[in-house]
Parts: sequence; C-alpha cells; structure tokens
Amino acid sequence: MEDVIENKTNLLDILNCIGIKIEAICGAKGKCGKCKVIIENPNAANQITFQEKKILSKEEIDSGIRLSCLVRPLEDISIIIPDSSLQKEQRILCEGISRKIDIEPLIKKNKIKISKPMLGGEDSFFNYINKELKSELKIDYNTLIKMNDAINYEVLETNLIIFKDEIIDLLKDEDKIYGISVDIGTTTVVVYLIDLETGAQIDVESILNPQMKYGEDVISRITYSLEKGVSDLHHSIIGGINLMIKKLCDRNHIDINSIYEMTAVGNTAMHHIFLNIIPKSLSVSPFTPVISKGLDIKARDLNIKINSSGNVHVLPIISGFVGADTLGVLLATGLYKKDEISLAIDIGTNGELVLGNKDKMVSCSCAAGPALEGGHLNFGMRASSGAIESIFIEKNSLDSFYKTINNSSPRGICGSGVIDLVAEMLRVGILDNSGKIIENGNERIRKNISNNQKEFVVEWKQKTDIGKDIVVTASDIREIQLAKGAIMTGVNILLEKLDIKVNDIDNLYLAGAFGNYIDVNNAIKIGLIPDIPLEKIKSVGNAAGEGAKISLLSRKMRCEEDIIIKKIDYIELASEKNFNAEFINSLKFP
Repeated sequence: MEDVIENKTNLLDILNCIGIKIEAICGAKGKCGKCKVIIENPNAANQITFQEKKILSKEEIDSGIRLSCLVRPLEDISIIIPDSSLQKEQRILCEGISRKIDIEPLIKKNKIKISKPMLGGEDSFFNYINKELKSELKIDYNTLIKMNDAINYEVLETNLIIFKDEIIDLLKDEDKIYGISVDIGTTTVVVYLIDLETGAQIDVESILNPQMKYGEDVISRITYSLEKGVSDLHHSIIGGINLMIKKLCDRNHIDINSIYEMTAVGNTAMHHIFLNIIPKSLSVSPFTPVISKGLDIKARDLNIKINSSGNVHVLPIISGFVGADTLGVLLATGLYKKDEISLAIDIGTNGELVLGNKDKMVSCSCAAGPALEGGHLNFGMRASSGAIESIFIEKNSLDSFYKTINNSSPRGICGSGVIDLVAEMLRVGILDNSGKIIENGNERIRKNISNNQKEFVVEWKQKTDIGKDIVVTASDIREIQLAKGAIMTGVNILLEKLDIKVNDIDNLYLAGAFGNYIDVNNAIKIGLIPDIPLEKIKSVGNAAGEGAKISLLSRKMRCEEDIIIKKIDYIELASEKNFNAEFINSLKFP
C-alpha cells in the first residue's frame, strides 16, 4: 500500500487510495471546488495554487482550506476532512419501462442422450453430439477439456449449454443458468442478475461509475485516455462491474460460473473504454467510432468474472455521440415499431434524442453539460442525502419550502431541484425570460461582494448542513440556460428534419434518472422539454438498462438491433446552418 501511495501525485488520489471517498466531480481538475480539506500543518504541502485562489474565498484560505486535488504533500501531513467533502450514497435509478417479450435467450440449455459408440468406430463423442442434434456445432476449448468429466458414461447423457453455434459448457441436471445485463452510465453503473430460464430479474446492484475520479464527463475521460492511455479507465470499469457481479452472486448464493452471458450498453465513449479501445477518434472531427456493430466477446477476453467461456454482448452504437444506451432506450420503448411519432429524450451529462416512428428516425446528441445533474453550479450536487430535490417559493416573502433526499438538512441542490428552483423564480417574478435575476428589495436577493454577481438565497446557513447560505447565482442560471437551450435546439432541428411540428409528437419518452424525478410541468415552464399535453409524456426510468435486459432475453430483439441502426439518421447539430440561431433563441425562458 505504501508503494501505491508513493506513486500518487496529489492528496485526493491518496485519500481515494486508502478508501476515503471525496467529492470531485471535475475529475481532479481544480474546477468544481468540492474536494475541500483543511491542512493543519501548511508547510507539509505545496503552496496554495492560483486555481485555488480563484475558487476559494479569502475566509476559506485564511482558515487553511485547500482543494485536495491540487495539494501535493511534501512530508507527513495532518488534515481535517469536512463532512461536506465526503461522497454520500447516491440515489441511483435502476428500474425502467417494462415491455412484454417472448423469453428466448441465445444461451440455451439442451439435455441430450448420445448413441452408444461402437468398438473400433471412427467417431468421437463430439461427433456423436452433433449427430444427435443434427447440427455442426463448434466447442469452446475450456469446455472441450472437461468433456470427459461431464459425460455420464453409464447412460451417455449430458446437458449442453449452447450459445449460437457453440457448446460453451456441460452441466448436471439440477444446475441453473443465469445472465447479467449492465448499463454503463457516465455517472452510474447498474447491473441486473437475470434467470435465463424464466426471464425473472433476481436482483440488482448499482454504484457510481468508478471512472469519475478521472473526470465527471466523457470529454474529461477521453482527454485523460489521450494523455495517459485507456488502461486506468478500462480496468476501473471492469473492476467495478466484477465487484457488483460478486455481490449479486454472494447475496443470492449463486455460483459465478453459472452466469453464461452479459449484455452491456453505454454511450460511445463508455463503450470504447469498456472494450479497452482508446477513444481517440471520438476527440476529433468527424468523431467516428472505431466500431459500431454489435459485438460478441468471450468473457475471459475482457476479464469479466462470469463463466470464462460465457459471452459478453455489447449492443451496437448509433454514432460517435449516440451510443448503445440510446439503442437500449429504443428497444425498451418500441419507438422504432410504432406508427405514431415519438420523441425519446435521455438527459444525463449529455442529452441524446431520437425522433420518429417505424418509417424513419433521426437522432442527435446535445452538449447539455452537467448543470442539469447539479454539476458546475455553486451549490449543485448529485442526487444524494441532503440534496434539495423539489422546491416551492412563497411569492410575497420569497421564503423557500423544499424537500431533501432522505429528509436530511440541506447540503445543496440536485438536478430535479434545479428545475423546480428556476421555474419557481420565473413564477414569482424574480427571474425574467432572459435569465436576469430581478432585485425587489427582499433580503434573499443580493449582490455577492466577492464576485459582484446577483444571487438568490435558497436557504440561510443556520438551517443548512454545510454552515453556508445555499444560493443560486447569475452564473448558475446561465449554466442552466445553456443546458436547456442545447436540448431544445436538438428537438427543434430534429422536428425540422422530419418536417413536422411539436403538436405532431404523440409520445414523449423521458429516459434516465433525471427524466424520472423531474417535475414535468416545471420542465415545460423553463423550456427544457416541448410544451405538449401531459398525457403524451411518459417517464420510462432506466430504459437503457431495460433494453440491455431485453437483448439478453430475446433472440428476436437481438436480431432487431441491427435493423434499428439502419433506420436511424444521425444529425450533427453544429453543422446545421440554423444551429446558432436556434440555440440563441432556445436560451430564453418561455
């Protein structure tokens, strides 16, 4: 452990190495200001940096507060870690829309009885198996070397586990078979354990994506991979997935070797990194992925800890910025098979949109940024304990009434709370449609003397868990405008491509945790989503994960993945001639 620590370049890395998880949503770039620690012996570290002086207040600097990602210990160092800097358990959305399918996985269990070999015959047991099945199956090498132990020579019976045209294992009668589906999100990772014979979901496990220490968004992680290689990112996600698989198996008393297939979805950058492919081509125009088709890979080749002969199926990706997770959303919603026009919006660190029906679909990616998930906001935070998730402002007093996750004392504001807050500020008249905070003499609206910015006090420090006023600033409002403007620009350009109007949308599917928890009325009020009747809007939860499960359980749906890809046209928004005009217009609040 000491050798590992010596190789770490900053205090944040050292703390993470010894199991102390610190908030650092900017990927240790010194930008988010979340990883604060108090240095008790300042001479044991490097001098405070220019970046820290930009982010920390004079009072914080005077009290010894530093950003741990920018602190380089020079000798034994004594620190105090404020509770506000520690990662809290995040609420992670695991379930999504359920679509009825016929259970017919590609992993099949087949019990056969082999004809008795003839003395002096020229056939082998493997040939006898193929004759019995009237097929020409291949056999995995790991399975071949244990065939002698798996065949009951008294009755000449065996249970085959077959994937497509290959025998991948031989079992006893009572052994069950399982599968795993994984949604690799930029922020969170969800793993589902599935009974392949019944299609039932047995259990689910989720974590924050362990790659977050390398950057909060895909651009940061791509940049890291270009500077230091993809290995760190790849091994961290593989390790995280394996840890969850082990937890699921231990909790449910399942042998890890009885898991024979894993299906995986993720955006294009997560897809490449999972496959140990450096995403260099995604960093330069025209942002072409290395590979887009669906892949089947031996579990042992990816070091995924299921049966080593098992299959890992990675769903196809649509483009450089619309990945396999969006394909999962389409599988789950059935948008690609409907007559009516549907719009699917998956808002995360990026926003992916698909508009169309069974005849034609268009898609795009919107650089919404992390503001809608609480990132890049002064008091933004993930959806964890103490996050303000919904809010109401009393019009006359401007007092705030809010609900926090776990009913804890407030620590900050998460995405759903951000949407409510902006909508409420518009409703009570302290925010105009240009995004300007309007002063009216109330003490909650003030100008911050340190940066000369207007801000609205959501809660006074006496009632917070961080000992500071929780505020929303003019720059925060601007970040939200940029995010919601990007989404609506995408919607408007896709509508134009299909030559239809907003009123022609019959279904609006809101996918992901953000779409599940937001107040839809408020999302319409701030211009984040189209203003259509509420009965047309459906929150579909973790539809990407549901799509991965559908791919695991349905041979038919697996075949449809390639059909879907051929139906979609990807639109690069920035290259559209009306992009700038649409974007500027979309920045305004309705």
